[in-house]
Amino acid sequence: MPTQLSFEEELRYPDDSSGITIPVLLTYGQKTVRVAAKVDTGAQVCLFTNEVGLRLGLAVEQGTPIVLSSIGGSVDAFGHDVVLQAGELAFESRGYFAKYPGLPRNVLGRQGWLRNLRMAVIDYDSLLYLSAYDS
Repeated sequence: MPTQLSFEEELRYPDDSSGITIPVLLTYGQKTVRVAAKVDTGAQVCLFTNEVGLRLGLAVEQGTPIVLSSIGGSVDAFGHDVVLQAGELAFESRGYFAKYPGLPRNVLGRQGWLRNLRMAVIDYDSLLYLSAYDS
């Protein structure tokens, strides 16, 4: 039985073998930073580099601590409430920021990203469709 879905946003992403990367805006207080982030349906949380946290004016290590396990080892990070925006879709989210500089990428994970929206991917066309979960 066919299912119809509708979405508020259509985002085109680069056809890149390293995954689905989209531009997002992070806002904390009066500061907004634009970053590229990977959509990662297997990631527990949204994780951003230490450098992004500092650009937002965060006292990174004063956030809620977490230790994340990854294929490359563990990552110490700290959670802060930010506004996350992709296209015109924006919502408050808990983002985690790495304790140490040099994290190779920003990641949009399940908590803070996927659980706030409905998403469809048509990878053959490099298209991501998004809507707020409750819309």
